[in-house]
Amino acid sequence: MSDKYAFTDNLVYPKEKEVLKYKGPEPFRFYGSGKKLFLDVFELAGKDIFEPKIKWDATGETKTFWVKWEFAKNMDSWSKLKLSITFQGCQNSRTRLGECSISMSPKFVTEVKTGFLQRYFWWMYYYLYYKNQRIYQFYRAKTIFNQFKLKVGEVYGMQVEESI
Repeated sequence: MSDKYAFTDNLVYPKEKEVLKYKGPEPFRFYGSGKKLFLDVFELAGKDIFEPKIKWDATGETKTFWVKWEFAKNMDSWSKLKLSITFQGCQNSRTRLGECSISMSPKFVTEVKTGFLQRYFWWMYYYLYYKNQRIYQFYRAKTIFNQFKLKVGEVYGMQVEESI
């Protein structure tokens, strides 16, 4: 019988998620550049990015859209940065003006599966060494997420504050 230990930390604590709002020309442009940002900033392969749902309403003059992306970047053997992004908004087809919001929920997750005897060795290893390594990886994940936020701000030409 194996046990599973999981530690989950929110990278934007005390908020649940980080929301960027934009109003102006071409709000849909993040959809085209978003995947390239995922690949560049998070150093992911294309197969690691999941787009579970996309909704698009092009029946009227104002077109609405809703897209969700999810992915996980491995930080080490047990820890990963999991990010869920929801991109939604509307854009007028004639004037190309509109608004959008990008909601990001970054989590730093450590999962360890251990057997009966491994459990005790894991906890010794954790307290002696891995705890400091996990803290280092946590701040590294936070830095990567902040780089991504700044790049999203560059796409829209707006000032974005880093998470602390």
